[in-house]
Amino acid sequence: MTYPSNALQTAFDHVDNKLRGRDSQGGITLSGPYGAGKSHGLLTLYHLFDSPELAQDWLDEWDIPLNLPNTARASILSTSKTDADRIWEPIFEDLGREDILDDINRYPTTDHIEELAVDETVAIFFDEIETWWESFSDTADEELVERNEFFLQNLFEVANDPDFNLFTFVTLLDKSEDLKRILNRTSPYAVDLNSTGDRERIILHRLFETRREDIDESAVRDVVREYVDNYSYPIEIEEEKRYENRMVETYPFHPELLDLLDSLYEGGRERQNVRGAMNVLADTVRRLHDETDLIITSDINAAAFRGINQTLFNRYRSDIEAVEDIDHGDDLLKVILLYTLDERRQEASVTECLIGTYKPEKTSVSKLDMSLGNLYGTAHYLDRDSSKDNYFITEDPKLTALVTREQERVLDGDHEDIEGKLVDVVRDDVWDGDVNVYPDEDIPESKEIQVSVLLDYLSNGALRSELDDFFEGRTYQNTVLFVAPNQEIRSDDDIISKAARVLGAENLQGKVEDEQGELGKIIRDERRELRNELEDRYGNWIKWSEDPRGGVRLRKKSVIADVDDVKDKVGRDKTYVGEKILDEVEDAENGISLDSMLNDFRQFRRMPVILDKGVFTSALSKLYRDEKVVLEGDRGKFYASHKNDPLPDLNDGLTIHSPMNLDEAVYTKTETTTSGISEGGGGTTTAGGSSSGGQQGLSGGSSGGSSEGSSAGGEDGGSSGGTVATQTETKQVTLEGPSARVLRSHAESRVNEDTDTVTHVDLSYDVDDLSKEELIELVEQLPGANHIEATVVIEREVQD
Repeated sequence: MTYPSNALQTAFDHVDNKLRGRDSQGGITLSGPYGAGKSHGLLTLYHLFDSPELAQDWLDEWDIPLNLPNTARASILSTSKTDADRIWEPIFEDLGREDILDDINRYPTTDHIEELAVDETVAIFFDEIETWWESFSDTADEELVERNEFFLQNLFEVANDPDFNLFTFVTLLDKSEDLKRILNRTSPYAVDLNSTGDRERIILHRLFETRREDIDESAVRDVVREYVDNYSYPIEIEEEKRYENRMVETYPFHPELLDLLDSLYEGGRERQNVRGAMNVLADTVRRLHDETDLIITSDINAAAFRGINQTLFNRYRSDIEAVEDIDHGDDLLKVILLYTLDERRQEASVTECLIGTYKPEKTSVSKLDMSLGNLYGTAHYLDRDSSKDNYFITEDPKLTALVTREQERVLDGDHEDIEGKLVDVVRDDVWDGDVNVYPDEDIPESKEIQVSVLLDYLSNGALRSELDDFFEGRTYQNTVLFVAPNQEIRSDDDIISKAARVLGAENLQGKVEDEQGELGKIIRDERRELRNELEDRYGNWIKWSEDPRGGVRLRKKSVIADVDDVKDKVGRDKTYVGEKILDEVEDAENGISLDSMLNDFRQFRRMPVILDKGVFTSALSKLYRDEKVVLEGDRGKFYASHKNDPLPDLNDGLTIHSPMNLDEAVYTKTETTTSGISEGGGGTTTAGGSSSGGQQGLSGGSSGGSSEGSSAGGEDGGSSGGTVATQTETKQVTLEGPSARVLRSHAESRVNEDTDTVTHVDLSYDVDDLSKEELIELVEQLPGANHIEATVVIEREVQD
């Protein structure tokens, strides 16, 4: 029945050294808490001497290098069964040496003890001697204590004598300091059975007849791999191969279970370490040996540990019913309880919870993880350390469980309150209170820009219909920026559940005791979780643009849940503001007042959105500087950059004109010309000339004669007659506008037909959402050239 543990083999080595004469010490103490195997080890050592022939066979079977004497005598004394005032008497009697007792006066001397082992090997064993020793009274039994003390001291002295093969073994619980003081005078060897290092092999040997070397390791490894290969996120395992090997070694028990039991039973001196673990495991094997391929933490009976903390066990039992609707909720809760009972840990990590419950044929890690998340807030006495994401059972009911009950009540009621909470969180938490939520809230008529968000996820057609209904009859249609979600919100069960939880937690305010402010933290955490979920679902800014076929069309532009980001996307359209101003005034022969134009931008969705008046006036100022518009003020006064007029104050009284719709004299400056006649010789300079007296061609030739032109750097600039070379320079002229008609006007005014030759035209079109057919039509209208190259920028719709 006995497994030769590392601790026992240490004791065997000490015996062997004494028998072979390599060491004189024959005193050995076996220590450890209750259930560590002290008595079992003591019995094993007793049989070595009481039945040396049988014991030698056992030693040889285990390949233990210890040669026992052919004959020996042994006496074992359990003080729990023998209550002797003089402890040596039953020993001498058991060894058949009553004759020596007749010579003893007050206590056995070393001579008496040596006579016991003068001719053969003798081993004396004491079990639970501390309990017997502590039963003596310091006063009434003082003489007996002294006599027994001298006996034990003399006994261990002879056991340490190289001339006598006397062995003395004692089991100790470390309860009596006086007894330890007596024994330690001769420095006996101490063997700690609690730190043997192979406790798992002891357990396996005691529970199963089959030895490790007889097990089909390949079959075991197949079972283990089915577990390890499925230990996916969020389970965290370091050195997976080493973990797998340990599982093979501890089969059919999971190593996490054995580690937990080891820690549980080591937590208190009164707990029976190996014995306690073996009892629990034996019961589990008996119940489940034909139902599972591996015994894990959730397989054991939690009732075996009720004595560690009866209150926590009762809390666990009361929560079993609360989690019955959660898949494997009872198993997960059991695992958390057992780790909570471990005084070293007092909590279970996510990995420990999942490994302690997972079985390949029953569930998946992801489903278990979901159940674990649902457990929190459902079990009344389950708490979580959010910083480490660890779980534990607590003695006091948790507010999270109360919140869960209130959440269920809210979900069973009218969902109008839940949707109202969604509106609050979307408006105040997601969008920082800077928006209206449509259609749940009214959107006031205003000339100012306002952002409004929808709660409903709609198809393009349904969204268009919904917004057309909103804009119908509304004056300022282009000041409302709509943002739509890119996923379901109002009809999403998870979102509704989270909103109900927030509402449920808020409903408990003032109704429960909360001295530590825990409820407030729960509300903040739950509301933040809902906000984060909602943030991820926004969104798309609804952009309107003019449809070439008439009316407006709808496009979606991706934005995040931030008003500044929406306005940033809108602001990128500011280049179109100038183009739209040009389009509008070109079609207005009498111009358009600045006030009326600004009002059009605010009213009509076909116009670009202007975030503020400054965007409009900035665009208008640039058009003025680029000579694309002429402004008319009071009393018909025209301002034109063409004739270097400064930009007037852009007030509402101005009228905006296209130069094409005005008489050229309005925006053309009258220039005064000179004859260019040289005072010196009366010649006329037609190229590079000057009106200054004595100055002629670029070459600076002599006075007199006429100069038609001069080549740069020519040496004969002053000569007359012949053909004169003409110098040229390259210039870039910008023709800019929204239509070919405007570009033609600029070309006529900025390109000189007599002196200028066009060598290269670089066209850049900034268009307003062309379709493929419209792009092809545009390309086909381009004239032929030596080489044409075009880069087309497109916006391609992608699936959400």
